[in-house]
Amino acid sequence: MEKICANLNVLSESSNIVRIPFLVKGKLIVPPDVHKDDIERAFSAKGKDADYVRMENAQVAREQIIDRKTMKYTDEFIYEVMPLFNPAELIESDIEKLSKELYSLPFNEVEKYLSSLAKVIQENSELVDRVRNMTRKIAEHPDAYHDAAFASFPFLLDPAMARSMVDNELGAWGKKGSEFLDSWVPLQAQVFPGLSALLGSGVFNNELGDHFHTFETMLRAMPTRQLHITAGNSPAVPLISMVRAMMTKSAAVIKSPYGAHVPAALIALAAVSAAPDHPITKNLSVVYWPGGDLSVENLFFLPESFDRIIVWGAPDAVASVRSRVMFTKTICFNPRYGFSFIGKEAFNGKLREAAARASMDTMIWNQKACIASYVHYVEGTFEQAEQYAELLKEALAKWDDIAPNFITPDSNKTLVKMRRGKYMDASWHLNKKNGDFSSGVVVIRDSFDMMDHPFCRLVPVRPVNDLRDALKYLHSGVATVGIYPEERRLELRDAVLARGVTNAMPLGQGDKMFGGMAHDGMMVLNELVDWKNG
Repeated sequence: MEKICANLNVLSESSNIVRIPFLVKGKLIVPPDVHKDDIERAFSAKGKDADYVRMENAQVAREQIIDRKTMKYTDEFIYEVMPLFNPAELIESDIEKLSKELYSLPFNEVEKYLSSLAKVIQENSELVDRVRNMTRKIAEHPDAYHDAAFASFPFLLDPAMARSMVDNELGAWGKKGSEFLDSWVPLQAQVFPGLSALLGSGVFNNELGDHFHTFETMLRAMPTRQLHITAGNSPAVPLISMVRAMMTKSAAVIKSPYGAHVPAALIALAAVSAAPDHPITKNLSVVYWPGGDLSVENLFFLPESFDRIIVWGAPDAVASVRSRVMFTKTICFNPRYGFSFIGKEAFNGKLREAAARASMDTMIWNQKACIASYVHYVEGTFEQAEQYAELLKEALAKWDDIAPNFITPDSNKTLVKMRRGKYMDASWHLNKKNGDFSSGVVVIRDSFDMMDHPFCRLVPVRPVNDLRDALKYLHSGVATVGIYPEERRLELRDAVLARGVTNAMPLGQGDKMFGGMAHDGMMVLNELVDWKNG
């Protein structure tokens, strides 16, 4: 990987410019050399708020550098120079080739492939460290979270985890999922031959002979051609999408997200370095285009371009894709959020523990993940909610110390609007660093509109007479509810999940993971394959 980077002059920073390669069906394409003065002129012409420009022979994204000591924006930018690409070249139309090569791989070859990626990343730890340190300059996540995303790469590439996911998510008829992915699986099924066959067998008895009803009934999970439009709320998201495509032996185009171009390119580089001639690499593309670019999306969203489109992201991004994809099966990871339910039992000497547990769910990806807790419902009086809020504030202050928070200007504006507007009479419990907001809790007597949430380590707390009173606030937009204590979780679990929630977790364990778990109410790998009868 180091040698490739050096030869192509990519994934290294010079004068705040980073040249990022794309992967197009296993081949690296690199951007041209673009002078910084030309880049800055292009952005100047587009306006101070522009984060992307398309130049004559390159595309450039810019991200503002954050001072890691103050966790505030500086006046400098990192410019990410990327190549242009022909979208038609990314679409795989040679189905016969896919069937014979990629689709026919035994799953143990997928395991070996994932191991080879993990190995080459480990062997190039200095490059990974350099990339991590380079991208940290523009990371809105605290250092601890940003570094953890890179540290998670070996876990996400673990072949044992991959087999567990495939066997569990694609398992059926008492058989392991990898069996269905590898070949046709005979089933011990009670078969109705069909009305036409029953009638025809009587009419054509002489012509059909004695073997008409002896064929086996078989089932297979067929790989697909996938387009993944990923989100940038974690550097690991592009890799999650890539691994899902790899596990299902599928041809894939991965759109790297704004905010994670470099990590996505790093994994593409690892694929080329570890196994350049492998069918998975040769059927993998990692590129970028700005959302809404019709020159790309009009082609990609045609019915026969892909078998699956998978989209993560903000509401407008998901809605835009949904509105324009007519006949391709589309899997959407919609923007969602989490809640915490604190039972009255916590006030029997367990309130500090409950606050600590709830802070852990709040801090899942620094309150940026769709499973992070955004609102806490406390079973008790307003005064008891105040007690809880003060302890939660103390817990969040400890997070502020180990993972200093970055507050975007938009979030700061929302906070000011909340305090001076309709939540001015609420009870605010704030932590500050150098006079600026770092985290906090606000106890609210009346309703809270989630559209008002600043998503910046702030927790609205609402007292309820009974936790069941909070059930009316649940719907399919709520991904996770953490419940304390455990006996109340077991009591409320079915009522919570029946309202569209995916996860009803013990408080403090909102981000636990296991191979084969549901994601947004789906066994995702099951959605990524085509189930075939034969």
